[in-house]
Amino acid sequence: MDIDDLWKLTRFEHSIMLAVAVAVGEMITLRTFPQLYQFALSALPPMLVGAASFAINDYFDLESDRINRRADRPLVRGRTKPDIVFAISIFLFLVGTILSVLVNANCFLLTLLFSVLAYLYSFRLKDVAVAGNIYVASTMAIPFIYGGLAVSNQVPAAVLLLSSVAFVSGLAREVMGTARDVKGDKRGRGSRTLPMLIGVKNSLVVSSLLYVISILLSVIPYLYIPPYAGNIFYIIPVIIADAVFAYITLNSLREGSRKFMKRSRNLSLAAMFIALLGFLAALLK
Repeated sequence: MDIDDLWKLTRFEHSIMLAVAVAVGEMITLRTFPQLYQFALSALPPMLVGAASFAINDYFDLESDRINRRADRPLVRGRTKPDIVFAISIFLFLVGTILSVLVNANCFLLTLLFSVLAYLYSFRLKDVAVAGNIYVASTMAIPFIYGGLAVSNQVPAAVLLLSSVAFVSGLAREVMGTARDVKGDKRGRGSRTLPMLIGVKNSLVVSSLLYVISILLSVIPYLYIPPYAGNIFYIIPVIIADAVFAYITLNSLREGSRKFMKRSRNLSLAAMFIALLGFLAALLK
């Protein structure tokens, strides 16, 4: 397994996004830049735990990924062995959790909680309708709150609102993801995800409604919440991201093919990253 395989195993681009979200939470709370050492120390735990979460998920999802023909997964391609992936994930969980002790008690508890939940999610929670989706969506929202708690005992309203936007859009993305993977999840894991209970088409309707809600929520900071109120550096990237979400919403209801859902997953991740850059850019103006 080379560096490229390790990156794909841990989906490290997500860890980078987590670090940016932590920076946003810290900067909103402090109303200034955190010290470089302070930021690096506080960002490492969620980055490592995030990487561990993807690795452990691939370990438990091997059979499902084979059925779904996920050739992008190193384990499916035979580029590494399951026991090596398991060892890597546990190592990253432990190092991330231990480092969080050096931040503060609140961050340690959050890191420990989400390390345990990440393992439980991959082991069984993923197979439970809605509950697994809510967990994954919460991992997209909690870094903002974690960042606030890394530098203060109180989390500002702006941080809570941004985390809400991230949660709702993340939940929309995950519901669509379970609709895409329904065949492999059912045969490979015996899952009972939302699409298996209400059908793929109805799940896409739920996903679309959630995207609409996230679009509406994303406008509120620009209208009312400092430092984003009237901030053009916030609203322009958010409009771009919302346009992508609107495109996914409209076309998922019209088309809804597995190919489109796969493309939408990549598009939604790109849109989230653009919005995240807007959250950060508005603080740097």
